Amino acid sequence: MIMLELCFDINTYHILKILQAENVIDSFHRIIYLYDDLSIGSLNVKNLEERITSLQKLKVNYDFHRMIQNYKDILSQLKNHQQIRIWTSSYAHEKIGFYMICYILCQLKLYDKQIYLCQSAKLHNNKYATMFLTAPDDFVTLMKKAEIIDPSQYIKFAEKLIQENTPLRLKINNEIVSEQIDYFDNMILSYKKQCPNISDQDLCSHILFDYHKQNDALIRDDMILNRIKYLKNNH
Repeated sequence: MIMLELCFDINTYHILKILQAENVIDSFHRIIYLYDDLSIGSLNVKNLEERITSLQKLKVNYDFHRMIQNYKDILSQLKNHQQIRIWTSSYAHEKIGFYMICYILCQLKLYDKQIYLCQSAKLHNNKYATMFLTAPDDFVTLMKKAEIIDPSQYIKFAEKLIQENTPLRLKINNEIVSEQIDYFDNMILSYKKQCPNISDQDLCSHILFDYHKQNDALIRDDMILNRIKYLKNNH
């Protein structure tokens, strides 16, 4: 049976495509990734236009036409495949993506699907995003360890995030937490005070490094850069 391989970033997508070319993943499987980073922007939306408006307010580097086409493709593929293998981790963009896909499956009443979950935490606790796994060994091991899940068991957390509807959702102390846009402000201002002449890009790199070091987590650099520029003009 043809399986859909679903992941949540382009790096993991390319790894899966390479593994498919090397016959680690069956050649007839369909591989797709969710373009939209659901760790940012509004989730409590009636349509994609409202979602896009919330992302435009954040001034993130997005190709919205690509995002719309990607959602159309994902919805089509979810409906057309009985077996779906989801690749995820404890990192915010992947974990939230997983929960929201479960939510979408239930909203569409696609209850007859067989969903396999490949969770990187099974190998490396909560330290690695899927794109940091060792190929092919970690991927082969996760395929063997994949568990069949019921998406309806995961929608409560998705509903919680939708209700909270903050502009940021971050991995903090191994939990996904809803936060406001100013979450990194104190860190930015502290660095700026220590190094007044630091460039925006270097400051951004320090914030990204510190956040990753403290939480084994990632945040989009454009979110940090935009906040640095905002504070420069308004503080």
